[in-house]
Amino acid sequence: MSDRTVLAALTSAVVDAAVSVGLAAAPLLRAAGLARSDLVDPDGRVPLEAHARLWEEIAKEPGDVGLAIGPRLARNALGVVGLAMRASGTVGEALTVFGRFRSLVQVDAVPQVAVEGSLVVLRQALPERFARLRHPAEAQASATTSLLRFLAREEIAPAHVAFPHARPARTKPHAAFFGREPSWGAPCVELAFDAALLARPLAHADPALFAYLARRAEVLLGGVRDEVPLAERARAVVVELLPHGEPRLDDVARRLAVSPRTLHRRLKDDGASFAALLDAARKTRAEALLADPALGAYEVGFLLGYSDAAAFTRAFRRWTGTTPAAYRAARRR
Repeated sequence: MSDRTVLAALTSAVVDAAVSVGLAAAPLLRAAGLARSDLVDPDGRVPLEAHARLWEEIAKEPGDVGLAIGPRLARNALGVVGLAMRASGTVGEALTVFGRFRSLVQVDAVPQVAVEGSLVVLRQALPERFARLRHPAEAQASATTSLLRFLAREEIAPAHVAFPHARPARTKPHAAFFGREPSWGAPCVELAFDAALLARPLAHADPALFAYLARRAEVLLGGVRDEVPLAERARAVVVELLPHGEPRLDDVARRLAVSPRTLHRRLKDDGASFAALLDAARKTRAEALLADPALGAYEVGFLLGYSDAAAFTRAFRRWTGTTPAAYRAARRR
């Protein structure tokens, strides 16, 4: 993570949004190892490590902080990319810009967009470090929903909302914001909207301004060397595939548009293996899912792709030295 960076506009917007919901800026910046001067240029770059530490500090706050922060990020967190989105012709064109310049913002902060039947689906598999936290996922979903509402000029409600963490004690604020109760313990952050939204024209469409902003974004993108390591991208795909059974190397390679042999070799070059990557992804997901008392251990095992509860229990004992039931009991103390 040390060589990767985030658009300064995004980090600055997170700090400002956190302050607007009652957090103090100084402790957040200190925990992240940042100064306000590091965030003055919205086109500048901030180390991803610092951005992660910022969210880890915010994650210490109880309640629905992430849900509250998200809407405050919607208009200011994307810098020139956000401005280009507003000048686009339609919501669909704006989302294309979002994906086109995702590396300029930060790859892990921008969802993947796909049209599936009558729905447009936005999915984001958070990196392991962020996936352990509740607030970044809720901020991601509420920010994206707020941005689409702003672009569409309508209080649209998603057809489906899903989060990777366990169901919190209080979910009325989530149902009120999204217009429906989310799903919990999902493989990734997921939002789905009526695909007709893509054709919605934007009020501030400006072809000349869009062309200028897109050129500016291209120039900035040329200075960014922020490719996500293949092992991290493979892990994200594994997390998405887990609920459908044990992911296979061939399936993951296909999703990454590389050959199975290339995936095996590049993981080996990085000192990793597919088996170890799958095992680590399962452990992280297991700990998150077991935080939800509504899920039985056998259901958690199923969601992780295990054929039976005994196989999951053996794996969990190998990871942690204890059983799923004992792990849960220890967390309740």
